[in-house]
Amino acid sequence: MKQWRRWQAVGVAILIGLPAAAEAEWLEFAQADVSQDTKSLVFVKALRSGEPLSPLLSAVYTRWDVGSTGSLGYMHRWALTSGDHGWSVGAGVGANAFRSSTASEENENALSLRAQSEISGPAPGGRYYALVQLSTFRNQVFALGQYDHGSSPLGLELSAVSETGYHHTKFALRYALDSKRHWQLRAGVILKADDTEPFIGLAFNGF
Repeated sequence: MKQWRRWQAVGVAILIGLPAAAEAEWLEFAQADVSQDTKSLVFVKALRSGEPLSPLLSAVYTRWDVGSTGSLGYMHRWALTSGDHGWSVGAGVGANAFRSSTASEENENALSLRAQSEISGPAPGGRYYALVQLSTFRNQVFALGQYDHGSSPLGLELSAVSETGYHHTKFALRYALDSKRHWQLRAGVILKADDTEPFIGLAFNGF
């Protein structure tokens, strides 16, 4: 219970701090999600602000019931298509760490190779975005699909995370807090093999 309360305090501090970081233009993307057993933070900075396919720097932290991972990454991107449906791919490197909270796994520190593919464009009644990211560190895979309804502030999101020893699927309902959809309040459920838990979060997308 004490640990959960401590993480609640951390989550509140992050949710309060995100607007300040975004307004100062330190970040192009930031997201914080908090549930009882799973906490995640994502920060992304474009090296050349305003350039659609600028190389990206990222910092990601995830904690769950059996351990935590943290990483710093660099990703270079190339456009494969132009027009309404923009498709790009990327390749990069990362520095990663895993800390186990159980005796069954050992801590790990390693560099990694990374790859990704992303596509976005118009969809019936709104717009879609899809992303797949791969990393050689602990065989990490992240997949994401989003849909934003054009005439309302609502959006839907489905994502999946898989790495050595851990997997979950996340479903989120997103509510835009401004007309440009830069700020979005997030709520949903995290589906794991042996548990389901609700979460709440906040995201800023300045791309």
